[in-house]
Amino acid sequence: MSTEVKTKTEDTTVTQPATATQPENSVKPVFEEIEGMDQNTAISVLIQSAELAQKAGVLSMRDSVVLAKAISLFAPGKI
Repeated sequence: MSTEVKTKTEDTTVTQPATATQPENSVKPVFEEIEGMDQNTAISVLIQSAELAQKAGVLSMRDSVVLAKAISLFAPGKI
C-alpha cells in the first residue's frame, strides 16, 4: 500500500512518499501523551491555547488583557 506524507511550509505543500520509518499511525493516544505532564508543560499548553484563541479572534480585548495578566503571574516573560 503506497501512502504519501504531506508537509506544509509557508504557502507550499510538499508531497513525499512515505518511508518504512513513518508508520501510518505514529501518534500516541492522548492519554499516554499526557501521562507525564508536569506543571511547566501544563502552563505551556494553556499559553498555546490562549494564543490560538487570540489568533482565531474569539477573545474580546478585555479577555485578552485579563488572560495576559494571568499568564504573566504564572509564567513571567512568556508573553
